[in-house]
This record gives sequence, structure tokens and C-alpha cells, in this order.
Amino acid sequence: MGARLHRIWIGLLAGLMLPAPVMAQELREVPAAPEYGLLMHPDDLEPGDGPPGTFGTAIPVPSGQKLWWVDVIHTAAGTNGLTYRFRFLAPQIGGRSPLSPEIALNDIEALCNSWVVPRLATPAPEPEQVIVSLSDRIVPFGQAAPEAVQYFDSFSVQDGKCIWEFY
Repeated sequence: MGARLHRIWIGLLAGLMLPAPVMAQELREVPAAPEYGLLMHPDDLEPGDGPPGTFGTAIPVPSGQKLWWVDVIHTAAGTNGLTYRFRFLAPQIGGRSPLSPEIALNDIEALCNSWVVPRLATPAPEPEQVIVSLSDRIVPFGQAAPEAVQYFDSFSVQDGKCIWEFY
């Protein structure tokens, strides 16, 4: 299995849990790395309706922009310990008429509560920090890309809700 597919298999989380009534697919624990405590949908392992490098179908957010899940990085510890980095492609935050940072950050908070939290398995090791990022293009983790528009926000998860943390 290629390194990227292996990383995706280990780090995948999926499903769609929104405040509005939506039929959710069955979630299941990732068997390859139960110590990470992630849940995923089998459908999210396959390319969906997004650009190359994304998985699953477009994820609804309050702004209405189209965005897609790229990956989850859990192998690089954060400043406080176990950290999950959920990365999403959001082409509309860049380009000629980009969405404002306020809109992007509102979408990040919504993603954390409606998409990320349902994918954290319990009982399992709880992450100390969850970072959700949007990028107008896919950027390899850890590489500088000054031409890319990227927004990040950091959260702790308490009682099933994302609590904003100063990053």
C-alpha cells in the first residue's frame, strides 16, 4: 500500500453530521491504528466529487463555499501533546474574489463541530488539540507555500464541542 494511502487509511475520519436532519452513513473505527481513535466512512477513502487530492464529497459549511477533505495529520505532536490536524481544500478562499477571513474562520468552527468531533472515537485517547485548516490549494504538510491562502484555527474538545483556543 502506498505511503499516502496508508496515511489516509490510518488518519481518515468521515461522515456528515449537521445540525439539520441529514442521513448519516455508518461510522466505524479504523482498525489499522486503534490507538488514534479515529472514525471514518469507507466512502471517504475514495476520490469523490472534488479536485484531485481530495476525498469524499463536498462538505456543506455555513458560507456555502465548496470544500473537500484532504487528510488528517496525527503523527506530528502539537505543543500540548496529541494533536489532530484536519486539512481541507477550500478554493474559494483564494483567487480573484476570495472569501473574507471572517467567513473562512466561521466555516472552520462549523467544520470542527459538525465534521471533526463526530469522527473522534470514544473511548480513545483524546487529543489535546484539534487544528482545522483551509487552503485554496493542496499544500504538502510542513512545506512553505507563500502563494497559498491558508487559514488555521485551534480547538480543544470538551463535552462534544469545539472550544476555540489561542493558536
